[in-house]
Amino acid sequence: MQTDQDAQPAQGDAQKQTEDKTPNESEEMETSTEENKGEKKSDQPPQAKKAKVKTKVLELPIENSPQWQLANDMLNLFVENEGKMIMQDKLEKERNDAKNNVEEYVYDMRDKLHGMLEKFVSESDRDALSLKLEDTENWLYEDGEDQPKQVYIDKLAELKKLGQPIMDRFMEAEERPKAFEELGKQIQQYMKFVEAYKMKDEQYDHLDEADVTKVDKLNNDAMIWMNSTMNQQSKHSLAVDALVKVKDIKAKTKELFSTCNPIVTKPKPKVEVPKEETPAEQNGPVGDQEKTQEPTADKGAAENTGIPTSETTENKPDMDLD
Repeated sequence: MQTDQDAQPAQGDAQKQTEDKTPNESEEMETSTEENKGEKKSDQPPQAKKAKVKTKVLELPIENSPQWQLANDMLNLFVENEGKMIMQDKLEKERNDAKNNVEEYVYDMRDKLHGMLEKFVSESDRDALSLKLEDTENWLYEDGEDQPKQVYIDKLAELKKLGQPIMDRFMEAEERPKAFEELGKQIQQYMKFVEAYKMKDEQYDHLDEADVTKVDKLNNDAMIWMNSTMNQQSKHSLAVDALVKVKDIKAKTKELFSTCNPIVTKPKPKVEVPKEETPAEQNGPVGDQEKTQEPTADKGAAENTGIPTSETTENKPDMDLD
């Protein structure tokens, strides 16, 4: 019994010792964690505080002290001199442009004479123009280096007097087939119109025969003129001016169109369709309709009211009262 009692106080002392130790240990743990936090904070760099910006509005004084201002007379003189320099620059530019035009024409025409214009110039004319171009080129780099604007304009006109007819023949040869093609289309169109009229086409049955004959005659004349001029031009040399110009072909096409087109496109006259007269509606019955409607009305009234009519009473057999 004593041993048990001795053991119980011993256990109590042990529990007290552990209870005494645990608060101390917990305090040590708390201090260690706080120290660790302090070390972590010390490792991070301190954040700098943002400085507040202060603005101040100040009024700056402006003083006008025109110490170096020019006099009005001197200022007007400078403006006048500036205008003269601008005009001088403009005249110099125009003079250089005129000179460049002459030089450009010399080089361009020299290449074309032995290229696309070769068929449209005779040998003698080509030699004369080539010699003129060579003389002009030499003049540009010698006496013509610094000449007035009008001198260059006159020199260019002399060259074009020889070269422009050659260019015109080239342009005529390029545009002439197109002009003949347009005229041929017009002739074919009016030939089809005349044939359709002769075949009694309903589209043209309203036209006068004299107008159609006029179109036929003008169309045939235009076709004869076109065929003859094309044959003559095909035999003509390209190195001389054409027998027929493009403007003449276009004039013939316009003449044919202005005369024939109003006849071909003449609209048909409008035919007014007569309006059918409808009989006027009458409000009341006509003739025997009034008589036929009366018995039917009486029958309907008798059936509705239950009163026998004369027909029903006559057909009904007599009743035996005895």
